[in-house]
Amino acid sequence: MRSFKENKKDINRFILQQKEGNRLKPRTVKKGFLGVMGLFLLSALTPALIPFAVDKNGDLTQIGYAAGALFWLGLLLGIAAYLFLARKAKPLTEQAGKRKLPSVICFFSNTPAIAADAVMIVSIAATIYCALHIEVNDFLAITALVFALAGVYAHFLFNGNVYFYIWNSRNRQRKRQTKERQNKEEQEGMKA
Repeated sequence: MRSFKENKKDINRFILQQKEGNRLKPRTVKKGFLGVMGLFLLSALTPALIPFAVDKNGDLTQIGYAAGALFWLGLLLGIAAYLFLARKAKPLTEQAGKRKLPSVICFFSNTPAIAADAVMIVSIAATIYCALHIEVNDFLAITALVFALAGVYAHFLFNGNVYFYIWNSRNRQRKRQTKERQNKEEQEGMKA
């Protein structure tokens, strides 16, 4: 007869196998992240269609309806895809380590996040300026809005846990390659 501890070990082993079989590979996480970025980019670029969205009478055109649909479709599919990716990649992101701050209030956490956060801050300020000053060129206002949306989306993506895992795995791979190169050079130096 098996003991309680042996049964518990078997159950834990089974649960671990189920979790490992259910998680994504690192390369799949990177591809999924690029897909999520594409969906958010689609949503962020739709304000560029604003000049074509209204006809001379002030009525909404087909392009206006399409722009609204593309905005919400990109946003909702991007959120859903990110949540799915985060759930499937959770064991990998837990391996990457824990953060001290939640990703929502985490700024400038890596090189792409520094660029995204800078774009976000400047473009939100420009969008507010354009909203307060009506005489501003429409092209400038729409461009500021596109960059503000893209910056906000990029802030959440590049400061999030999924990209935190991608960034750390890339850095670990670089360190491993550097260490292997140094070991190889030391071995060649000893042979000479």
